[in-house]
Amino acid sequence: GKKSEIIEIDAASNSGVDDVREVIKQAQSKSLDSEYKIFIIDETHSLSNTAWQAFLKLLEEPPAKSIFIFATTDPQKIPKTILSRVQRYDFSRISQKGIVDRLRYICDREVTGEDGLVRLEALEYLCKIADGGMRDAITLLDKCLAYSKDLTLKNVIKALGTVDYAEMFEFLKFIVSGQSAFMLKKISDVYYSGKDLKLFIKQFTNFVLDVIVYDITESPELVQIPSMYADELREYKGTKLSDILAVLVKLNSELKWETSPKSLIEATLLLEAIE
Repeated sequence: GKKSEIIEIDAASNSGVDDVREVIKQAQSKSLDSEYKIFIIDETHSLSNTAWQAFLKLLEEPPAKSIFIFATTDPQKIPKTILSRVQRYDFSRISQKGIVDRLRYICDREVTGEDGLVRLEALEYLCKIADGGMRDAITLLDKCLAYSKDLTLKNVIKALGTVDYAEMFEFLKFIVSGQSAFMLKKISDVYYSGKDLKLFIKQFTNFVLDVIVYDITESPELVQIPSMYADELREYKGTKLSDILAVLVKLNSELKWETSPKSLIEATLLLEAIE
């Protein structure tokens, strides 16, 4: 078949009516070396009302050899008059298996040939962080490989600066078992290592939520915690953590405007651990 000329336009930075008129002008002229001109217009929710009005006239009488693809993450912002004149395709998130298989394919060709080590739990964790996005997963993989050709879970966590789950399980154990001295030392260690205490508590809140979700569903795919921590997760089967989660949610809200968070965190979690 004959090839098509593909023109990609970012609507976020070309959102005005004059930008659209320029696109329309291009669409009405025939491509010199292709049968079709295909316009991919990204972030179309950014277009102004007058820009959409200009597109509306074009869509009512489209040029014979031009195809328009409107891409957006906010379809509810597209005018109904436009939606009624186009075909709509909703893309869903890619399955974890689909992303893992693709990352493994990339690693087989680019990493293992360089004496690199690739662990399945590291790939699975990258997929969970990417949340069903293939492009995000590949970008994260690149970051990790720039840090080390050994793709282990430990190296992934270091490269991306994400949650240290061993640390999170330890901290949760201190609170649940009422080991207040160890809990206070952990908060102090985080503080004096230069880490952001507010971020630590936010990450810990998400972690506790994940532990509860796993307790209810027993589904590793629904939580970000890597599958290698299955034994630690099972330890909390049937443990009522909803009270701790409620305290953490309230604490996060109070920390937003707190300039010296250490004392508030210590006081709140100390009361929870003592109870």
